[in-house]
Amino acid sequence: MKIYVGIDMAKDKFDYCAMDDSLNILCRGSNRENRNERFKELSDLIGTLKSTSTMMKIGMESTGIYHIPLYNHLRTYGFPIRILNGLEVRGMKKSRVRKTTNDTIDAESIARYLMIREEKDTFVVPENFMNLRETITAYSVITDKIRTTKNNLIRAMDMIFPGLSNIIEISADTVDMLSTYMTPEDFISADRKEIEKYVSRRRYDRIMKIASDSPANHHLERSLRMEISSLIRILKVMMEEKEKLEKAMRSDPVIENHVIMSIPGIGPVTGSVILGKICDINRFENAEKLVAFVGMDPVIKESGKQRSQRSISKRGDSSLRSAIYQSTLAAVRGNPVISEFYRRKVDGGMPKKKALVAASRKQCHIIWSVWHNNRPFEIPERFRKQE
Repeated sequence: MKIYVGIDMAKDKFDYCAMDDSLNILCRGSNRENRNERFKELSDLIGTLKSTSTMMKIGMESTGIYHIPLYNHLRTYGFPIRILNGLEVRGMKKSRVRKTTNDTIDAESIARYLMIREEKDTFVVPENFMNLRETITAYSVITDKIRTTKNNLIRAMDMIFPGLSNIIEISADTVDMLSTYMTPEDFISADRKEIEKYVSRRRYDRIMKIASDSPANHHLERSLRMEISSLIRILKVMMEEKEKLEKAMRSDPVIENHVIMSIPGIGPVTGSVILGKICDINRFENAEKLVAFVGMDPVIKESGKQRSQRSISKRGDSSLRSAIYQSTLAAVRGNPVISEFYRRKVDGGMPKKKALVAASRKQCHIIWSVWHNNRPFEIPERFRKQE
């Protein structure tokens, strides 16, 4: 008898369902606590079921971090666990005739999915990559918070000094300036040399021009000054933390002398994200599998004789996709292979943004080839002759 065990994890609980190959439910249950005692009860139950089966599959849906403790517990007892992508299981959950759903039903859907799923080994993050991956997660969190804080700061700037945010970018230098100079009157009355410590002469002239024409907002000035000062203090702290995380990523042993660091456009930060998110290039049989994992693959819609290509799927990890895109932007300027590919697409009439996405797919192919063959990137001879 073949047995399939589906486990649905949540932050504070987990549900399970075991069925045989005739779709008979052998047992199901719900545990309201994610504790070792409850994990042990489940592992004992699975051990009993395994003794009566000829083959057993156990699967759980990836839920960020919440599945990890139970996953590690079951692995300790020697049970092979398959971690399933939520996109994989979603179709099975939606296939039910009745729309009613709960965690117990989800566990059953996972068990059913295991019956039809193609046999694949579950990828386990190598131990030497774990610290890098956690640093990347912290980096993504702080980067998102900085982006949100900058947007809130721009909103306040647009109220107290309309047009200023169109001239200056929010950076370590400009936040120092904004902590002192906020209103049009502040800039007009300031010494020119003081302002030019933070911006160029040309930008100074533009600031003065809009300051002289800017409407006053005195009735909100006090609260806006408080808001801007508060946001700047928060932003400075987060920028400092971001620098610390970037330093940790640069010094991580994984990226030191790694072969993909030879690819033009890939720096310590983007390289850390790429390495930390992929971990093992042998997970992908070819470069197209990597493209799909990143979410850079085009969405094709075909109906009858009509066939259209829409935007990219964006099904992969957004931080990995962003890192490859950023490395491509740098590669357009520094890698003749990517540069020629990009120019050829643009010259052929492709919009620049679409050409950058196409170049990002090309970058994925280069990453796969260099990493898979464990050979540093070399600029082809035909490009070296042009130099």
